[in-house]
Amino acid sequence: MKPNKYVFFRVIPFMLFIIGISGQAQFSSVTETSISNNNLRIDLTFDEEIFSVAGCSTPTCIEITDFNVTLSGGNATLASNTPITITKLGNFDFIPQWNTYDSTQPAGANREPNNSGGNEDWAQHETSGQLNDLSETNSLNGVLEIIEPIARVIPGYNYITSYPSDGSACAHSYYRSTTASGWLAQKLKAQNAGGDLLVYNSPEEFSHMIPAFNANGPTGVGNTWIGLSQDRTAADYEERVQVGGVWPFPITNGGWYWDDGTPMDNSAAKLKYQITIALNGVADGDELISVNPVTGPASIFNCAGVAAINQVNGANQVYLNDKLDPYIVSSSISDDNTTVRVVFNETIFTDAASNPMLNTDFELFLVQNGSVASLSSINPSSIINYGNRIFDLTLPLIGLPMSGREVLTILPALGSVFDAASNTASSVQVNNTVNFNPPKTGPIYLSNIYKTSTVSGTLVVASETFLCDDITFNNYNQAYHDGVLLEPQVGNYLIYNKNYSYPSVMIQGSDFGYFHLRGFDRILEVQKSDGLIVAKYSCL
Repeated sequence: MKPNKYVFFRVIPFMLFIIGISGQAQFSSVTETSISNNNLRIDLTFDEEIFSVAGCSTPTCIEITDFNVTLSGGNATLASNTPITITKLGNFDFIPQWNTYDSTQPAGANREPNNSGGNEDWAQHETSGQLNDLSETNSLNGVLEIIEPIARVIPGYNYITSYPSDGSACAHSYYRSTTASGWLAQKLKAQNAGGDLLVYNSPEEFSHMIPAFNANGPTGVGNTWIGLSQDRTAADYEERVQVGGVWPFPITNGGWYWDDGTPMDNSAAKLKYQITIALNGVADGDELISVNPVTGPASIFNCAGVAAINQVNGANQVYLNDKLDPYIVSSSISDDNTTVRVVFNETIFTDAASNPMLNTDFELFLVQNGSVASLSSINPSSIINYGNRIFDLTLPLIGLPMSGREVLTILPALGSVFDAASNTASSVQVNNTVNFNPPKTGPIYLSNIYKTSTVSGTLVVASETFLCDDITFNNYNQAYHDGVLLEPQVGNYLIYNKNYSYPSVMIQGSDFGYFHLRGFDRILEVQKSDGLIVAKYSCL
């Protein structure tokens, strides 16, 4: 199957096993299974024609109740074990239905498709029953096709016909839109009505519709949009160009595909049925779908009347495509508030080519809540990558000290974070905020002249007049500093843990309160005295 702009398939390699159980011949008929990019349509390839009765003298309907669908693993679940719809895909060549296709036409005949407008990538069903390529901006009515045998009233549509017309359960019904618009709008309207634009799956279906219903009227398919378009990214894409006034012949497929994923020329394809399924949740790619015939009682037979059995070779299985965007599972901050660890649900990359993450792929937002701490950049200073799933982000902090009341939010940069399936991380996340920790730097013993101190319990009692002669009997000269290392460094600021009369700013954490003095509280020197760390500061 070649790709087109609406359907892409992932295929599981296969082997065909023919087995017998209890001496009675039975067959495993599915030789390949593929799934559309949106995980809603599954194609089943069969090695021979199948029937719903034990005989093949007359065609019979294959119905949704003839198959059972199961799912294991992953994030998504099935809404139903019975397919929503089932249809037989066309394995014939529809290219001859292009207007003036016939090789007997004059050499200069305006054969379609000719891309005369330069962007004619959508198919018009002409009143002649043949096809013409048009640009999407043309305004036409669309033909709605729904897999149901009984006509009903659908707002915005007029009923045309049903095929087969015998009322069988596998019949399709067709309706003409009462309003005209571009191809994309008509396709969306058809999908909202519970179906899709008309797709021809067999010569018999086309013969039923044309010429009986090819009029350009309320109940005809003439001059309408149908579910056929050209994919310019397809491997077989090609535009016909006149050479010396002559159109090339014969016409190739040229990237034209029906909306069910089959090319216009599908004559070499094997027999396929397409089922649609409904899912709950978003698939993460670990879901394994299995499709089997109903066996109790037997529901599928070959022409010889042999019943189909549950597959045992895996040819009837396919994994759903990963559609789950990567997201943050948890965030945590280091004790010293310098780094944040971010954990994702899966491996992530900076692009669809699976290159490693960059620091610019993360964005940081800080709510200060009265703190003077801030960020010098919206991006981390650096990152450490653990297996493309866990990341340590170094925070570009300035304006210390921190109060412990700051709240940090981490976000993937928009359009910059991808998983292996090229899903992009959303800029809306949960589990992506952290609260700063209160400062946890070590205590120091203060003196402007390096006086010795007397230890009483856990506090150093003032034995001399410290803190520039403004200390009272109830104050202590034990303090904390705002540095990132446990031991104080020259240039750190002093933070006192008792009330002080000098003009200052009160800072509160979750389990303490202290004053940060202004003006003369920068550490000038650090020494050790009697095994204690002491710091000298200026009173100027």
